[in-house]
Amino acid sequence: MKKWFFTAGLGALIVGFTTLSKSTGKADPEAVSKAISKSLPLLASSSHVFLENAGGCHSCHHQALTAVNFSMAKAKGFTVNDTSLNEALKSITDRIDQRKGILTENDDPTAIVMSGAYDLWALSANHIKPNKQIELLVKNLMQRQTKQGCWVSPSVRPPLEYYSCSATALLINAMLYYAPSYLRREANSRMNRAKDWLISTEAETTEEKVFQLLGLTWSKADEKIIQKLAKQLLSVQRDDGGWPQLNSLESDAYATGQSLYALNKSGQLKVDDPAYQRGVSFLLAKQFDDGSWKVQSRSFPVIPFVEAKFPHGKNQFISAAGTNWATMALLLTKQ
Repeated sequence: MKKWFFTAGLGALIVGFTTLSKSTGKADPEAVSKAISKSLPLLASSSHVFLENAGGCHSCHHQALTAVNFSMAKAKGFTVNDTSLNEALKSITDRIDQRKGILTENDDPTAIVMSGAYDLWALSANHIKPNKQIELLVKNLMQRQTKQGCWVSPSVRPPLEYYSCSATALLINAMLYYAPSYLRREANSRMNRAKDWLISTEAETTEEKVFQLLGLTWSKADEKIIQKLAKQLLSVQRDDGGWPQLNSLESDAYATGQSLYALNKSGQLKVDDPAYQRGVSFLLAKQFDDGSWKVQSRSFPVIPFVEAKFPHGKNQFISAAGTNWATMALLLTKQ
């Protein structure tokens, strides 16, 4: 038994290191391109199936994150299924339009803080121009800021819909892009309060560290603070090159992809840095032949399951999100 574990562990180690070039210490660009090209069609098809089966609903993991990912892929010259992307974006704008009465009355029967924030990130990433409905959503969300300066998720679905750091960072981004001009002074005030809250908050999980760093980057916080927080996130990287969601868990594509993304977008980790390349190596070694990355769910089943024909069964929601983050981290390495 001990011999089997040693052999398996050695094999995994060899796979991880063989994705790096011996001459440059960097991941093979062709392997990276191949990994991206395998994941994009899978995400496109599962987004379509999710919308077909969800009865009019859309999701952060299959639509919003996929739309952010696809905007990056298109910018990097990769072939993207525009029909699927437009369908995902339409599901977001249609949902905002359908909620006009709810937004006007300030009623919140669903997790609008998180879903709305992710939706607005997807729209801004794809350069969707503001309209009255989008501005109404932003105004509604602005009013949900707590006295402490953060936003709180009403959902209990970690990691996507759970942490205040995630909600607060995404709302900063939403206000930057979509706060109406007549609310600009208020939006700036709320962003400053949100920035102060993020600075004073001690992030514990990788998700919190990632969005704390992104939120402070988007709000242009002091560079020394960003450097400090980036070092803290980088210190979580494991010997295998990946990041875990929690210290008690194994490294996975979700935490690794988003960590690399945040560290790079904050300007604190270049894609040719050895730490970034070790993260890329981890992702390449962990991708399945079908283009997916498997991530183990740790959320509570508070909503009905929707079959999207994404691999990994009951873990497919978080696996789709992890596949998006992993692909985004790989895309950053492409010129």
